[in-house]
Amino acid sequence: MTDTTLKTLYEHWNSLREGRLPPFRSEISPRALPEQLDTLFILEMLNPKDVRIRIAGIKICEMIGMEVRGQSPMSFFEENARGRFASVITDVLNGAAIARLSLKTEDKLGNIGNVEMILLPLRSDFGDVSRIIGCVTVPKDGFTAPIRYHIDSVKLEPLSRNRNDGVVQHAGFAEERAGFIMDDAPAFRTISGNADIRQKRPVQKQNFLKVVS
Repeated sequence: MTDTTLKTLYEHWNSLREGRLPPFRSEISPRALPEQLDTLFILEMLNPKDVRIRIAGIKICEMIGMEVRGQSPMSFFEENARGRFASVITDVLNGAAIARLSLKTEDKLGNIGNVEMILLPLRSDFGDVSRIIGCVTVPKDGFTAPIRYHIDSVKLEPLSRNRNDGVVQHAGFAEERAGFIMDDAPAFRTISGNADIRQKRPVQKQNFLKVVS
């Protein structure tokens, strides 16, 4: 991984881990990645056979030649590379691994370029590893959209299983929180010892009008 854009994303992601499993998606801060947002994306696994793009930067849309949110990332790859890329995604999610890919690009005019991609696992707000945050570089000599990716090489790096569950989640790419009946309900407060009992206020007798003749 030689590109500083990918390094910055990796360093931010790794700083949130603190030796534990992948960070939560909501911990990722866009403010820490101002130079990466145009080429950053987040994938979501809906089921083992269906992965979709949830977020994609504008430069990615320009390279593919269309809005890509909601689409399968497999379609961006040359047909013979799709099965291999699907296998990489499975390794990243199921094995909680980091994937670094060296890719070749071919644009509409047949021009060939070289780019790099990184895939990093994330946990959803429910704690399951079902998201991937990634970033891809742009061909240095430019391109004519659309482009397609070819896989040159893949390097996988497994993560440590040292967990630290006492993490505070921060507002970042946070998903909408599921509603619960007890949301916003007042919490109970534990009191040590006997609480002081207030005396009841004396009940005042009702006054009646007295008619004087």
